[in-house]
Amino acid sequence: MSEPQIIRDIARYTDQDDLAHRWTLVVDGETVSELWVAIETGEIMQVETPREHQGNGYATALYRQAASEIAIYHAPEAHRTPEGDRFVASVGGETLPCLHGCCDDTPDFDEE
Repeated sequence: MSEPQIIRDIARYTDQDDLAHRWTLVVDGETVSELWVAIETGEIMQVETPREHQGNGYATALYRQAASEIAIYHAPEAHRTPEGDRFVASVGGETLPCLHGCCDDTPDFDEE
């Protein structure tokens, strides 16, 4: 087994998406985890580790590497999946405030 290698590049998650930072962890030529971060905001957009590679600390290693290179932030709580919440609890770090007003916690007094 070769040493794990972390590769950073700029790519699109899909053809329709904006360019993003991407950190990829490769073991023996196989991608075992990816971390995608928005270029403009530093928001973590996606963390993917195939089931057969989960539990090995690969996503955590990518998070630590990315955070050592640029300012990165977790998605606002209202935008995260349960898996995303577990990732935040595991690695720590700062959360991006909601930038679009869609998860505003202030009371709406017009509804009373």
